[in-house]
Amino acid sequence: MQYAHFGDAITFDTTYRSKLYDMPFGLFVGVNNHYQSVILGGVLMQHETVESFKWVFREFVTLMWGKAPSTILTDIGQCDVMEVAIQEVLPDTTHRWCKVHVLSKENEFLGLICSKKSGFKDDFQKITDSMLTVREFESAWKHLLDKYNLHGNAFLSQIYDSRHKWAKPYFKGKFCAKQTSMQRNECANHMFKGYVPQNRSINMFVRHYNKLQSYLDSKESFEESRSGKRTRVMSKGVPVEEHAAKIYTRAMFEKFDEIIFQCGSYVVDEKERGKAYLARHIRSDCRESLSQVEFEVTIMVEDGAVDCECGLGEHLGMPCCHAVKVMIHLGMLEIPAGNIVKRWTMDATENLPADMIGHENDKAAESSESYRQSELFIRVLEFVKYSSRSDRAFEIGLAGLVELGQELSELNQVKDASVLSEQHSRPAAQGSDVQGMSAAATDDATTAAKKQRYESRGT
Repeated sequence: MQYAHFGDAITFDTTYRSKLYDMPFGLFVGVNNHYQSVILGGVLMQHETVESFKWVFREFVTLMWGKAPSTILTDIGQCDVMEVAIQEVLPDTTHRWCKVHVLSKENEFLGLICSKKSGFKDDFQKITDSMLTVREFESAWKHLLDKYNLHGNAFLSQIYDSRHKWAKPYFKGKFCAKQTSMQRNECANHMFKGYVPQNRSINMFVRHYNKLQSYLDSKESFEESRSGKRTRVMSKGVPVEEHAAKIYTRAMFEKFDEIIFQCGSYVVDEKERGKAYLARHIRSDCRESLSQVEFEVTIMVEDGAVDCECGLGEHLGMPCCHAVKVMIHLGMLEIPAGNIVKRWTMDATENLPADMIGHENDKAAESSESYRQSELFIRVLEFVKYSSRSDRAFEIGLAGLVELGQELSELNQVKDASVLSEQHSRPAAQGSDVQGMSAAATDDATTAAKKQRYESRGT
């Protein structure tokens, strides 16, 4: 049920590839309330086409009880085909590209410029990493091109045209769980390679995948226990810090403490009493000429939330340093409820989200069926491997299958009448019929099984 609580912002990456089958493995990764990576699912793909990606996203959402993510971050290796698939299958999901991947060819295309034009690299990184608002980004970008005479540079033109897909200022209002790059996926991929060697057969692949999942579950359990038992060290001496210590997990409290530290560089000017304030950087005279030094912060009438024009609050799911500075200025004893996102709190997994409650009654049956199918799939592959090694093994295996088939047939005949009756009484099934998968899905399981059987005969 990780996805029910932490499936709002996810990443999807297909850079891991099985050497034995020469097939990419797509990994869905999220982040939990302890800011740890959680693997939400995986899919072994035979093709990387629009239709294949449409199948992947459609099956993923179906397995997640029909709930689509709010935001999905992908690499740019297959950006064109994934873009089409996501627009069709996940029309309400915000699709963003990994910033690191977009800028990965910076050295290749801008290396000569960096070596010849002193200061260019620092200016370029400030724009891509530090700008918070669209106004800042656009002004700084124009200044960069003018300053270094780079209006005709093809690489800069290309990444500027796609800025809405990767630049932080354009993420305003879109929750991304503090993610603008695939670093979390790359970390998961690194662990994945350590647990799942790329030359393993598919049955061993699934076994090692489950081991990795168990390892991540144990890390989460440890952090859950640690957050519940250990008291927070409060060093800032402001009331909102004390409140944060009570509601956030240990990891997220530490991040909130960093925000309190950052807000020390700002002072507050009143614009409209009780409604609007300006958070102004105390060293505005020393700041970059293109950097915004004042941010308007508004107190929302509806829920008392403190909202800042920088947009980081929505992006992170935590109030930004400008908003926190206003909270402290106004002497607030608690963080307003409108600024608290439950998925970062100690109570993140306490209750099932409202849109998932309707599926809770079916959870046990679905999990049980999924478990049985996964276990049978692994056993069948092992059976094929050993039964095809010799003529004698083949005869024994085939005879055993025939006997087993008869026994299962007799068992099912007893239940056929009741099953048929139950099927007739049920309403027509909604959506596509999908088999359960506990570890990895494949868009062509038959092909993989045939390949396994072929390899077994050769051993």
